[in-house]
Amino acid sequence: MSFTKREDSNQKKGVCILDASPDMTIYCAANNLAEIKGYYSEFNHFELNLSDVEEIDSSGIQLLLALKHSATKDGKQVFLNAISNPVAEVMDVLNIRSHFDWIQPE
Repeated sequence: MSFTKREDSNQKKGVCILDASPDMTIYCAANNLAEIKGYYSEFNHFELNLSDVEEIDSSGIQLLLALKHSATKDGKQVFLNAISNPVAEVMDVLNIRSHFDWIQPE
């Protein structure tokens, strides 16, 4: 699985918490997209945990940006709540951290 829905997701409140697998590259892009689409209609609020991502390329970044764009258009919310060093490095090189909403750790 590319994204795993946490048990503490709450469908009644519309909150879906997803943990990403270590691979967010072109090789897993179709699976990543299919899994997110499977949850998209059920929830209005998404929290993505990217702390276990070991590899990310432009297709992984495109998926995140497309999810954010679609959610905004559809009146939904997408938040990142944790990112790994590889994700942070790519976001910094592309200067795109500000494109995302963040949940601060408690």
